[in-house]
Amino acid sequence: MGCTSLNDSTRALAKRLAIEYKIDKDPAAVNAKGIGYEGPHVTSEEKIESFLKMLEKLEPGNTYVFVDHPGLNNAEVQAIHHIGYESVAIDRQGVTDCWTNEKVKAAIKKKGIELIAYRDL
Repeated sequence: MGCTSLNDSTRALAKRLAIEYKIDKDPAAVNAKGIGYEGPHVTSEEKIESFLKMLEKLEPGNTYVFVDHPGLNNAEVQAIHHIGYESVAIDRQGVTDCWTNEKVKAAIKKKGIELIAYRDL
């Protein structure tokens, strides 16, 4: 994550590969705005509340890009971590809990938000 911005040659390589594999999507080129949680988002409960707050701020007619990493708190994901981020599995489970939460799904439906994949940009 973020390694494509290490230096100019890495950025150029990533750009060439993105074009070659037809995944060259620049959200800014379609006026998509990056968004994130609005508030604390460590626990599942915090993620849900902060995600709901963020949804309230979205304006009709705009395209937004929200990126996070869902996963499960299981042995496979518990093996992924680094110093300073030892709770990867708990964090990723929180994303899954948020995205599958009934309140979140209802808020998305109520606001008429159309969910699309990155490739649909």
